[in-house]
Amino acid sequence: MNSITRALSAILLTACLPLGAYAQQGVTLDCRIEPFTQVEMSTAVEGVIAEVLVEKNDVVAAGDVLARLESGLEAATVDLRRVQAEVESDISSQQLALEFAERALKRVEDLYGQKVASFAELDKAKTEHALALQRLEQAKDRKRQAQLEHKRAQENLKRYTIVSPIDAVVTERYKEPGEHIDNEPILQLSQLNPLLVEVYAPANLFGKIHPGSRALVQPDIGPAQGYRVAVARVDRMIDGPSNTFGVRLEIANAEQSVPSGQRCSVTFPEV
Repeated sequence: MNSITRALSAILLTACLPLGAYAQQGVTLDCRIEPFTQVEMSTAVEGVIAEVLVEKNDVVAAGDVLARLESGLEAATVDLRRVQAEVESDISSQQLALEFAERALKRVEDLYGQKVASFAELDKAKTEHALALQRLEQAKDRKRQAQLEHKRAQENLKRYTIVSPIDAVVTERYKEPGEHIDNEPILQLSQLNPLLVEVYAPANLFGKIHPGSRALVQPDIGPAQGYRVAVARVDRMIDGPSNTFGVRLEIANAEQSVPSGQRCSVTFPEV
């Protein structure tokens, strides 16, 4: 909220509204109920939307797939990398070559001990054994690299799928299948449980309202008894132009019976 809006809000501040026994004393201020958080869902890659799986007002849970981009090439790359990562023939062939080199080396060592084979033959057999061992390690390294390439391809494919990060309600749907996007939102999600109550208190109350302070929130649309809550956060600085500071409270809204976006009043009986 900008300074002008905050200043107008400060003008509307009132005191001691009769909200029942809980609010017979203290200070009452105007407030507004907002979603706890709002998220503009987009993707990390440019592409064409293949499908959007939700509509406006749909309820979604964290982890639900919301939309997908066209990703045929990326999916094919994942399949290719998976096959490469699963190949065992390279390691098997190098393992056989190493076993053959080990047997050859043992024979030459026996012959050399009997003075039948020359030192040059022994040296050659040792070298071929060492090379076979090295080629086997190289084959294992190539397999590990292929496995990492497969994992990278999988992670890249995930970027073409839009997944909800929170439990929320779809409040806007900006794009449709077939549309091209590049750093643009596809959907807007709003978390409605809990709800956030925004209050701008006059500077003379600074230090009198603190996290944990009791309060009664009375929405324009809601139960007559209001909601008894505690202050969640208080700004550490005063906004100069409006001479106010922000106070935040939260209202549990598991059944989403309280609409966000409405005006409210909040009473601090201990102030």
